[in-house]
Amino acid sequence: MPEPRPRKGLVVNSAVANLYREPAFSAELVTQAVLAERPQVIDQQGKWFQVRQWDGYEGWMYYFYLTKNPEFLIEVESVTVTVAVAPIRQRPADDAPVIREAVFGCRLPVLDRRGFWVQVTLPDGATGWLQPKSEQLFGSRRERIVQVARNFLGAPYFWGGKTPKGFDCSGLVQTCFKALGMDLPRDSHLQYEFQELPAVDLELAQPGDLFFFSESDGRISHVGIATGDSGIIHCSGWVKEESLDPESPVYNHLLRGIFLKGRDTSELLDE
Repeated sequence: MPEPRPRKGLVVNSAVANLYREPAFSAELVTQAVLAERPQVIDQQGKWFQVRQWDGYEGWMYYFYLTKNPEFLIEVESVTVTVAVAPIRQRPADDAPVIREAVFGCRLPVLDRRGFWVQVTLPDGATGWLQPKSEQLFGSRRERIVQVARNFLGAPYFWGGKTPKGFDCSGLVQTCFKALGMDLPRDSHLQYEFQELPAVDLELAQPGDLFFFSESDGRISHVGIATGDSGIIHCSGWVKEESLDPESPVYNHLLRGIFLKGRDTSELLDE
């Protein structure tokens, strides 16, 4: 197969696309992109493209994750997937063959609607049907952040992951905040420094504040979303809801032992 040429207008064409630190599948996976994202190509080595994502994160993506479609999603009606994973089917029926999947946060152009089913166009021009919506979020932005995070409970840990197919700790936080229109950095230490958000005491943290942890020398090694009353949703092994309160039945004493600081997200979440 001939090597692809550097080009503009590339769009992610698979449910999830991995980005690696070097142009090799054996290299460290650093982050992911989702179906219909439009990364900026900054370099190429053979069949590998070095790309920059919307959050400034860079990595190497293999050509088979991508397709060329410069006009994709420009000034058209679209739908955003709010279920964890939505199968895209040939017909609007639960028994129809699956042609692809779309994960939470993916945005696709709409062709037609039939009840709960939506017909969408994919980046390579294929069309299919999916049911993209979960139950509607309600309450304040702080409450909605926690609702989004709870939708992912049980999702596995995956280094570099930021989808319901597998999260790392900072990928979970970034995905939950982006669902409400807030673009946080990708890594936990950058989230800690983001906009110099003020500190908040553990016991005073509100739902949607951020808890940061350090195992040595003050370097950030973990992050989670506060749920109120010292509760936390975070990804460690899997996405789970625990507490930093010793009186709680779901107290995590190991996590409490490395707690560094809370960050007050009022600047981001208060309406």
